[in-house]
Amino acid sequence: MISEEPSDLQATIEQTDSGEQQYVLRALCDHLSGIREELSGIRTLLEAGHAASEAMRGQAHAYLEAQQARTQEYLDQVQVEPEPDFYPFVELPAGTEPRDLPDGNRLFTLPDGMILRTTDDQRICVIDGGEQQVITPGPGTAIEVAPGRLYTLVESYLRSTQEAAGISGLPAGIEPTAMGAERFAVVLPEGIRLDVDHRERFITLINPAGPIDIIGIGRIEGIGETIAVRLLSGGAKGFRCGQSGHSGLIEADGTIHLGLKNGLDLVVRFQGEAIDDGTSENGCSGQCGLDCEERA
Repeated sequence: MISEEPSDLQATIEQTDSGEQQYVLRALCDHLSGIREELSGIRTLLEAGHAASEAMRGQAHAYLEAQQARTQEYLDQVQVEPEPDFYPFVELPAGTEPRDLPDGNRLFTLPDGMILRTTDDQRICVIDGGEQQVITPGPGTAIEVAPGRLYTLVESYLRSTQEAAGISGLPAGIEPTAMGAERFAVVLPEGIRLDVDHRERFITLINPAGPIDIIGIGRIEGIGETIAVRLLSGGAKGFRCGQSGHSGLIEADGTIHLGLKNGLDLVVRFQGEAIDDGTSENGCSGQCGLDCEERA
């Protein structure tokens, strides 16, 4: 009897341990099955979300393609014409056809058949009705291509060089502007304007304060101020402007050495030969050496 007790107890213990393990395993299986079902549900949700995203992506792509096709169709129907380039004119009539020429000049065919052509000397050749004429711009940037028919030129087109204008000593960055045949203008520091007329061989100083000085070998005149003149040897003349304070020397050949009140010194040399007719228009015959007449 004593020898059987341990054997029964061991069997009981083994049986008890086996039942508990099965219970634990069943519980674990149930728990894992629940997790599996939850994961399956999550997977289903993720797949549904991905499918919805792909559907939205496809719809967006189709919408963009449709919009692009409609935009391209609209652009194909609408032709955007570039702004016409009428340089050196500010504006010409609608329908004017510009054309660049091999020599660097430009040709413009106007709607009425008139042809305008730029030239190397900054003038405009007009061809109308089989007749051709070369027009000099002026006054200013205006040009009259036919009676009563005015157009405006871009100011930069009329800009010239100091050598062409015959002016020496201009500050850096300041260039004259061609105002017409043998006429040039330049705006100096402090707003003083200098006009050079090679045909008449005189200069005009327009001062911001108002006085205007006309200075040349055959003409010295102050408008709004007096100009003192003195004769020098060799036919030269010295001058001094009373109010503006400018002064200088005029050589016998017409070359003007000009000293402005602001300290700028310029030399103006005229093109062509000097004309000496022995006359003067300075109000006092140019021989008195006194102040010239003042004109209001």
